[in-house]
Amino acid sequence: MILDLKNFRFGWFSPIFYVFIFATSIWYLFPAFYRLTFHLFSSTTLISFDQYRVTAKNGKSLLWSDIKQIEAVGDTLNNFGQPVPRLYRFNLLDQSHVDMSTYHLLTNEQYQEGAKKLRTAWSQNKHRKVGEELWSP
Repeated sequence: MILDLKNFRFGWFSPIFYVFIFATSIWYLFPAFYRLTFHLFSSTTLISFDQYRVTAKNGKSLLWSDIKQIEAVGDTLNNFGQPVPRLYRFNLLDQSHVDMSTYHLLTNEQYQEGAKKLRTAWSQNKHRKVGEELWSP
């Protein structure tokens, strides 16, 4: 695709070249395009949190007290060479992790600001247990 295709003569190889380029573009771009389109027309809340837990759009929920660390993981490629959107990785006390994706919907600024808000909420609420109420006499 870098070549000047108008002036380059492919001969008998031309149909194979164009089919290869088409298949490659579908393989690489379709999953991201599908997820982006689906999430743009659905609920706009990706991740929500309160004083006890953080909840992802897919319904996955974690208690603040179970989280050891929160990481902001940038764009990557999976094993098949397809793009994986940025995500927030929650490392848990039991050495496992849970990923909550942003589905390519956030700008860099929104993504970094979201990470700061999540870390702040976690540091303020990590010692709370579910059912523990705050009250003042």
